[in-house]
Amino acid sequence: MFFSPKKEIIIFLALFLAVSVGIFIFLNNGAYLEILRYKLSSGNAPILDFKSASATAAMSGEKDYALFIPKIGVLAPVVFPKDDSVKNILLALKKGVALYPGSSLPGDTGRGVILGHSSKPPIFTLLNKLQKDDEFYVVSGNKKFVYRVFANDTLSPEKTNATLSQLPKNKSEIALITCWPIGSSSKRTLIQTKLIGVENF
Repeated sequence: MFFSPKKEIIIFLALFLAVSVGIFIFLNNGAYLEILRYKLSSGNAPILDFKSASATAAMSGEKDYALFIPKIGVLAPVVFPKDDSVKNILLALKKGVALYPGSSLPGDTGRGVILGHSSKPPIFTLLNKLQKDDEFYVVSGNKKFVYRVFANDTLSPEKTNATLSQLPKNKSEIALITCWPIGSSSKRTLIQTKLIGVENF
């Protein structure tokens, strides 16, 4: 029995598509597990309790900064890349989230830019779930810098750069950035936040 060329092409395309989807899911399964975990929780209640989280466990960055985002379960060291080369930023992202070289330190006037992967490791998979007025913390030593979200956007890389080029005046902001959708770098999730307080503990 012979296959017609049309039937062979359809079978090939179906197998190719199935294998491609399988590989994509395998490479990004951590991110999809995070999304599932978030959906199974209430979606509104924090999935990480800051008070019970061990700050010392997250503080492996050079300058001992840690990022805590209770709503989406992020507890990660803030790593300082050696420079802004793609190679060194990617190396930093393997260890946690990366403070973009040349951007402001948390608590300082200006804008700090913190980058994180949406997949492999899936630290910022749920970043787009942050909404206006959600809060998160950057901890260093005995200080907790409290930031509040004022904007959540999904933009092209060019529009993201244009937005970040407008520097804040006389205030401290942090921009959280990850690639979107998961497994792609075509767009960016950009969360803009402002400092609302500094606490000692």
